[in-house]
This record gives sequence, C-alpha cells and structure tokens, in this order.
Amino acid sequence: MNNVDIEKVSKRITTLLEDLGLRLYDLQYNHVSKTLRVFIDREKGGITIKDCQKVSTILSRDLNNTDLINASYTLEVSSPGVERYLKRPEHYAWAAGKRVEIDVGEKKVTGFIRRTEQNGVVVAAESGEEFIPFDSIVKAKIAEEIGYGRRR
Repeated sequence: MNNVDIEKVSKRITTLLEDLGLRLYDLQYNHVSKTLRVFIDREKGGITIKDCQKVSTILSRDLNNTDLINASYTLEVSSPGVERYLKRPEHYAWAAGKRVEIDVGEKKVTGFIRRTEQNGVVVAAESGEEFIPFDSIVKAKIAEEIGYGRRR
C-alpha cells in the first residue's frame, strides 16, 4: 500500500468528480493510518454533507473495482473548508481578491491576493504589494474575516 500512485488516483477521482459538476481541491494519502482524504469543491462553493456522502459512495465503489489501491484503506471525503489551505498555483488563482495568511518561514504575510504570476503570488499587505515566490511559501491559507457571527 505504500506504493499508492497518488497521481493515477487523482486523475481517476478528477474524472469522476467532473461528471458530478464538482472538482478535486486536494488529495492526501497517509501511509501510516492508510487514510485517503479527498477534498471536493465546486466553482461557486457550497459543498454539503450530502455531496460528501454521494462522492464517498461513488468513489468507494469505483476505487474498489480498480487496481489503483489494492489494500485496505479508509476513505474520507470533505470540503476544504472556509479557511482552506492553499497549496497549488490554481488555489492561489482561485483565491484572488480574498484575504490570506502566508507563512514564508521568517515572517508571515497577511493581505489580499491581487494576482498570481508564473512563479508566485502578489499580495496587497499593509506595507504595500509584495511578490511572494511559490517556492518560499511554507504554508498559506484563506483568512476569513468574521464579524458579529456572520461571514463578510
């Protein structure tokens, strides 16, 4: 099981999700717990528990009938959440205009994503616009502003 081809699994899941009008946001496999975590999303957001249940049923059936994963594992399907982590360039492009927190090791940058470029992202922070290369980012996530119990 340690040799799960995550790329092939990702391609298969992406195809299945597209047929449902959904997209694969992220895919993680933990070799120790043997857990496959699938984070789903749709263009306009709004993933429900029913969406997760439906996808879980479809993926379980499909993956069990292929040789992509040939050992026991646990499947978890969920939304990436409001304060989702940004990992790939397309995540940053999707988050344009949103408030983010980006950890670059020696400092954290908080601001709004202006745009993505080939090798990084431009963030409007208090100190002005700042270009942050993708390869310098340790961790990044959406920083949802919540006021009076409601999202803004």
